[in-house]
Amino acid sequence: MLKSIAKLYKSLPSAATWIMLALFYFSLGTQISTVKGLFHAVVLTSMQYLVYNLNLRRFMPHYYDHYKNKFRHYNAILIIGLSVLGVFLESVFYDIYPNMAPRNFNLIAPFIFYLVLCLMAFWVSMTKYLVEKQEKNNIEIETLKRDKAESELKFLKTQINPHFLFNALNNIYTMVYTGDESAPEKITMLSYMLRYVLYDCESDYISLYKEIEYINSFLEFQQLKTEEKQNISFNIGKYDENYQIAPMLLVTFVENAFKHSKIEKDKSGYVKIKLKQTKDQFTFSVENSKPSINITKKPSISRGIGIENARNRLELLYPNKHSLVIINEENLYKVVLKLHK
Repeated sequence: MLKSIAKLYKSLPSAATWIMLALFYFSLGTQISTVKGLFHAVVLTSMQYLVYNLNLRRFMPHYYDHYKNKFRHYNAILIIGLSVLGVFLESVFYDIYPNMAPRNFNLIAPFIFYLVLCLMAFWVSMTKYLVEKQEKNNIEIETLKRDKAESELKFLKTQINPHFLFNALNNIYTMVYTGDESAPEKITMLSYMLRYVLYDCESDYISLYKEIEYINSFLEFQQLKTEEKQNISFNIGKYDENYQIAPMLLVTFVENAFKHSKIEKDKSGYVKIKLKQTKDQFTFSVENSKPSINITKKPSISRGIGIENARNRLELLYPNKHSLVIINEENLYKVVLKLHK
């Protein structure tokens, strides 16, 4: 019962349109007589209704995309056939009511009149079908984009750098073996990082505070790779801890910087990270040095999987609300991300 009511409610706008069209034709016919008005209302509305619905429900879905010739032939037969039928019905009507027949009545004028009305119904149905199809395609495209973004995010979550994880565990093992008192703290830190990647990132957005905590932990483990202090800076300006951001978005740029700077091997290397937030804009920048031995490998930096994934995610999650500037020079590589409200 409820389904029937819902279906009826959904069809009301369409039904109202046809009723109004019938009343319009009736009003035109009543200028001659009430009988002529009824004839116009029934015949003209019925003809256009048949052309409209047969084309919209049958011919367009079944033949338009793959059988263009059939589509044209069937519509031509339908429209010409109905136009001929209209002329026949009008001739019968004037035989019954000869006093209503116009002077010098001939078959050409009514045939053209009915033909034009059928073509109008054909054009409206075709337009409606193509518009609805485009809207459906747009919805499907948006759904696919969303699914793609979610897939990429899941891929990024599972893309924990095995080399980084191995080094972190190896460093912790060394700390435990040598009796370093900070080893338990580092184990706890690593567990938090793994929890963040595996569980917290299940949400579409997380608080900026958690993302920053992860980056800080990542930097601490990065420092454990060398005995000497590395040239790493993380300048955090004023920011809203509850500001929502896509998970693992900022981390991607940080990981990319360490991957290509080779800072643990290049004593002159550096990584500079800056974060600040204003009322209308969030800015995150990462700059890293490029060792001379990698100067000939510029494409490997600009075409990294992480950067491309981040770029795609930004397009999907922050459309028209972000800017990503990448500076790739001989001795440095810099990424500046801005998110706008």
